[in-house]
Amino acid sequence: MTLPSSLNILLGALAVPAACGGEPAATPASAPEPPVEVRAAVDKAVATTGDLLTYEVVVEHDEGIEVAVPEAGAEIAGFRIVDLGTDLPVKKGGRVIERRWYSLRADLVGSYVLPPVSVTYNAPSPTTLTTSEIFVEVASVLPADGTATDIRDIKPLEPVAADLPWLWMAVGAGALVLAGGTVGAAWLRRRRRRARAPRVVPPHEIAFAALSELRQTDFEDTAAMRRYYFRVSEVVRAYVEGRFALNATDLTREEILTRLADLSDLEPSPREKLTRFLDHTDQVKFANREPTTAEIGETYERALSFVEETMLVPAAVEAGSAAGNAAGGARGGAADGARHDDSAATTAGDGR
Repeated sequence: MTLPSSLNILLGALAVPAACGGEPAATPASAPEPPVEVRAAVDKAVATTGDLLTYEVVVEHDEGIEVAVPEAGAEIAGFRIVDLGTDLPVKKGGRVIERRWYSLRADLVGSYVLPPVSVTYNAPSPTTLTTSEIFVEVASVLPADGTATDIRDIKPLEPVAADLPWLWMAVGAGALVLAGGTVGAAWLRRRRRRARAPRVVPPHEIAFAALSELRQTDFEDTAAMRRYYFRVSEVVRAYVEGRFALNATDLTREEILTRLADLSDLEPSPREKLTRFLDHTDQVKFANREPTTAEIGETYERALSFVEETMLVPAAVEAGSAAGNAAGGARGGAADGARHDDSAATTAGDGR
C-alpha cells in the first residue's frame, strides 16, 4: 500500500531526531607528552673566523624524574671553549627545563660537527635519548679569491691651472714649514735623547699578576670554581706561548708536552710539574671531575712553581729584583688565600 507523500515527509522528519540522539562521535585524544625531551642547538650554522657561537643543550622533563646529562665539552673539537655554564632549572606547568651552554670560537676555516649528546633517565625503565649532530660551517672573512674588493686604485693626477705668483708663494710657504719641522724634530730628539724606551712586560710577570688575581676566586660557587680551572689553564698556556714561542693556547696537552720535550734548556722537574698540571686541569674542564680542597691548592702551586723555575731572569740587578718581588707577591697571595681555600673550597666540595 502506498502512503501519501505528506505522510512520508512527516515520518522522515520524526526519524532525524532519533538518529541524532545517539552517542556523539569520539574525538581522537592528543598524544601524551613524553616524560623527557632533549634538544641541542647552535645560534649560528654559518660563521666566520673569530665569531663567537653559543651551543646549548636543553633538557625538559616531568618533575620528580632525575636526568643524567653528560659534560659535552670534552667532545667538542675544532672550537675553542671561551666560556660555559649551566642555568638554574625553570619549572613550568609541571615540567622542569634545564639548560647547559657553551660559548665557542672557531679560529680556522672549515666544516665542523658538534657531536650528539645522550641523556639517560629511569621512568619507568632505563632510557637513553640522543640529540642529532649539528653541522657548522666556518668561512674566512676574506673573499674567496684572496683579494679585497673594496680597495680601489689611485686616481691619476689631473693638471691644475695655477697663477705663477701664487704657486711660488705656496712653494715658499712649504719650504718654511719643512724647515721649521726639521728644526723642531731635531729639538725633540735632543729632549728625548735620555728618555727610556717603553718597557716590554715579560711573560712571567703577566702570569704572576694573573695567578695572584685568581686567588680571590669564591670556591663555594661551583660555576666560579670551574671558571677558575679554565682561567688558570689559559694563564699557564699563555705563559708557555710567550716563554717558549709555542702556540700553546691552540695546542692539546700531548702536543705541548711533545714540543717541550725537544727543548734542551727545560729541566725534567718543571716539565713534570707542567704535565701533572695539564692532566689535572683537563680532567676538571672536560671530564667533569670535581677537585678536592687539596687539589685546588696543588694546582695553583704547580702553575706558580713552573713559572718560577722556567722564567728568564734579566742580567740587570733591578730587573731581577723586580721579577723576584712579583714572584714574592704571588707567593704572598697564595699564603693569604690559604685560609680562604681551606674554608671556601671545603664548603664548595661539600656542596658539590
